[in-house]
Amino acid sequence: MQSKEKTIQTFGFPKISSYLCIQITEIQLNLDKMKISQLFKKEENFGIVVSRNNVYDINSLLNNEVILRLDIDNLLKVKPLLTQADPFLFVKGEKLYLFYEEMRSGERGKICMRKMTNDAKWSNSVVVLKEDFHLSFPFVFEDKGTVYMIPESQEVDSIRLYKGNDNLSQFSLVKTLLNRERTSNICFNFCDNHLVLKDGIYYLFTSVAYNWTYHLELYYTDDLLHNDFIKHPQSPIYIGNDYGRSGGSILHLDNNYYRISQNCRNSYGANISIHHIIKLDKNYYEEELIKTNVFDDSNDIYREGGHQLHIVKYGDNYIYATDYRRVSWCWYQSFLRIKNHIKKLS
Repeated sequence: MQSKEKTIQTFGFPKISSYLCIQITEIQLNLDKMKISQLFKKEENFGIVVSRNNVYDINSLLNNEVILRLDIDNLLKVKPLLTQADPFLFVKGEKLYLFYEEMRSGERGKICMRKMTNDAKWSNSVVVLKEDFHLSFPFVFEDKGTVYMIPESQEVDSIRLYKGNDNLSQFSLVKTLLNRERTSNICFNFCDNHLVLKDGIYYLFTSVAYNWTYHLELYYTDDLLHNDFIKHPQSPIYIGNDYGRSGGSILHLDNNYYRISQNCRNSYGANISIHHIIKLDKNYYEEELIKTNVFDDSNDIYREGGHQLHIVKYGDNYIYATDYRRVSWCWYQSFLRIKNHIKKLS
C-alpha cells in the first residue's frame, strides 16, 4: 500500500512536507545557538594606497601624490575581494615592485605583485606565491644578489624563506628558518616576520600571540642560508597588543633604524606607531617610541585606520605604501559562517 506523506501548513506558504518542516526547524534551532552578533558581525577589510613625495617624512602622507589605489571590492558580490593589504615595495633596476596580500571571501590569502616603470604605469596583478595555507605580509629583500621573500605563514607554524625568479613573477621555497609546535596557549604563531642586516648579522623580528597577547620576539644569525637562528637574550623585546606586532619592516634612514608597530589593543588594524631603535646587537636591544597614530583619521582614506607602512627611494622620489582599513559587513561572510556552523552540527 502506498503511504501518503503527512503535510502541514507553515510560514504562510501552502502545504509542505513534515520532513522539510523538521529540517527548517532544526536549522533554526542550530542558528539560535549562534550569537546574532557573531553571525552578522562586521569585519576588518583592507585596501592599499601607494603615494610619492620628494621628501622622506611620515608626516607628509596627507600631502603625497597618490599613484595607485587598490580598493575593497563591492561587498554585495559573491566571493568579493575583501583584502589587499600588507604592501611592500622593492626597487630593482628601473622598476618599482609592489608585493601584497590578496584574499577573497572564503579563500586563503595569496601573494600578488604589480610593477611600475618611470612612466608611472602599473602592470596588472600577478600571483607570485600561493600555497594550500594562508599567506600574508610578503617581506621582500635582496641579499648577495638574490631576491628573497619571507611571507607570514603562521598557519603552518613556521617562518619560511622563498627565492624569486629573474623577473620576480614566481617565488619558490628555499628553507624553513624557524618552526615551533603550536601549544594550546598560542593563538597566532610567527606573525609579520621580517629581518634587517646590521653589522653582518641578520636580525629576525616576529610576533607570537600567547593567550591573545602579542610577544615581539627577536632572533639572529650570521648566515641566512646555512646557520640556525638563535633567540636573542632579551627576547621577547616587547609584550603587549599596543606595540607587540609589526606594521611593516624596519626602516633605515640616515644611519638610523625605525621599527613600525601596529596597534591591536582595541581592534585589529587600528593604527601604527614608530619606534627609534637606539641599540641593536647580539646581546642588547633598546628602542624608544617617537610617534603614535601615524594615520590621521581626518584624512578620508585613513578614517578607520590602517596597519602597514613601507617606504623606499625610487628615482628622485620617496614612495610610500600603506594599507587602509574599513570595518564593514559582508553578506557572503555571514553565509559562509551559517554554512560552516550547520556542517559542524550535521
